[in-house]
Amino acid sequence: MKIAISFLALAVAATAQSPGGQEPAPSLKGVTLKGKAPVSNEVLRFKLPKSYETKLKNGLAVLMVEDHRVPRFVLELNIPVSPFDDPNDLPGLAEATADNMRLGTKTRTAKQISDTLAEIGASVNVSTSYGSRYTRVTASGLTDNVDTVLDVLTDVLLNPSFPDDEFKKYKQREISALEQARTQPQFLGTEKILQLLYPNDKRSLHSSSRQTLEKMTRDDMVRFYQTHLHPGSAILGVAGDVKPKDFTAKLEKRLAAWTGKPREKLDLAIQPPIPQRKVVLLNRPNSVQSYIVVANRAITRTDPDYISTVVMNRVLGQGPAARLFRNIREEKGYTYGIYSSLNATEYMNYVSTGTSVRTEVTAPALEEILKEFRTIREQKIPADELGGARRAIVASFALRLEDPADVLSQILLLRTYHLPANYWETYPEKVMAVTAEEAQRVAQKYIPADNAQIVVVGDAPKLREVLAKFGTVEVVENP
Repeated sequence: MKIAISFLALAVAATAQSPGGQEPAPSLKGVTLKGKAPVSNEVLRFKLPKSYETKLKNGLAVLMVEDHRVPRFVLELNIPVSPFDDPNDLPGLAEATADNMRLGTKTRTAKQISDTLAEIGASVNVSTSYGSRYTRVTASGLTDNVDTVLDVLTDVLLNPSFPDDEFKKYKQREISALEQARTQPQFLGTEKILQLLYPNDKRSLHSSSRQTLEKMTRDDMVRFYQTHLHPGSAILGVAGDVKPKDFTAKLEKRLAAWTGKPREKLDLAIQPPIPQRKVVLLNRPNSVQSYIVVANRAITRTDPDYISTVVMNRVLGQGPAARLFRNIREEKGYTYGIYSSLNATEYMNYVSTGTSVRTEVTAPALEEILKEFRTIREQKIPADELGGARRAIVASFALRLEDPADVLSQILLLRTYHLPANYWETYPEKVMAVTAEEAQRVAQKYIPADNAQIVVVGDAPKLREVLAKFGTVEVVENP
C-alpha cells in the first residue's frame, strides 16, 4: 500500500507549514519576467519515433520504440487490474497482491530476486494504487543483461508464491504505515473529498483499513491473482536499445503460458460536476494547522476540452508562477505551497487544490482560493500570462521526450485512451492555439465556485463559526 502516493495528487499542494516539514520553496516575491522562452518551429513540428507493434500468440499487445543512443532498455506492462476490482469486503486486496508478487516465486526468494537485480543494476517492480486502473509491471536494465531481467520479470509475473512469512511482515508494515497516515491531515482531507466526489462507488475508497488488512489472507491474494492477473486487454511496451523482432521472440518464449480473456469495461459512470456547494469540517482536536481541499468533478482524459483545461489550469495553479501560489503563498504568506491539479483519467475526473495553513488564517486562505477561482472564471487571462503558460507546457513536453521511458509512456497513453495516431504530433500546436476565450470557457465549466466541494481538516471549535460564511458547515469527527 503506497499510502503517501495515494494522496499525493492532492497533498502535493500542501507542503505543511510546520517545523520538520519540507524546505519552503524559494521566494519569488518581486521577481519579474524579463524574457519569453521561445517555442521553436521544430518543437511545434515534433514527431514521435515510429513504434513497432505486434501481438504475441497469447493475445498480448506489444509495442516497441528503438533508441540505440544508450545501451539500456525500459519495459512497462499495463494490466487493467486495480483497487477498482477489489472485493467489497476486502479493499486493499489488489494493492497487496501486486506488492507481494515480488516477495517470492516458486524458485526464488525475495532476497534472491533483489540480489540478482542488484548485481546487474536492474529493476523489476509490480504496483498499483487507489484511483488507478492498472497494475504496472516495470523493468529496466542494460541491454547486455536483458535475458536475466526478463527471466526475473516473467518469474515474478507468472510464478508468484505469495510466501506466508513475507505476507505477515508486509501486513505489519502496512498497518503501521496506515496508522501513521491517519494522523496526517492531508490523508484525512483526501479521504473525505473523494467520498464527496464519488459517493457509493469504489472511487470513494482511498486506502485499506486495519481491520481489512488483519483479516486478509494469503489465499485471498492467490485467488485474486488467478482471477485477475492475466494478459487480456493488457499492453506491454518496450523502449531503448532493442531489436523488435529479437525482443518479441524473447517475450514469446517466456509468456506463452500466460493466457486470459479480454476484460470488460468497468461500470463506473462519469458524472458531471456536483451542482451545490458543500462544506465539511473534519475535526482534528488541538490542531495548530488546517488542511484545506477545494474540488469538484470535471473531465476525463478523452474529453475535447482536455487541452484547453490543461492550459487554463497552468495559469491557475500549476507551479510557483501560477496565480494560487503567487497570491496565497507569496503575497499573503498563508502557506509554503499551493497548487491545483487536474485528475483526468478514464474513471477519475476532478479538479482540486489543497494546502496547509495556520488555523487563524483558514478562512482568509479559503476566501483567496475561491477568489482566484472566480477571477479565472469571470475574466479573460491576459495575453502575456496565457502565452507564458502555453510556452511552459510545450517546453516541458519537449524536454520529457528526450527520455525513451517518457516517449514510451506517451505512446502507451495513445493506446490506452484510443487517441489519434498523430495526437502528440499536433499537441504542441493545439496548446499554442488555446485562446483566452477558450480558457475562460473551460474555467466557467470546470472550476468550482458556488458549487465548490470544500473539506477543511482542523480544530472544529475554532473553525466552525469562521467557516459558516462559506456555507452550512457539516462537522465530522475524525474516525
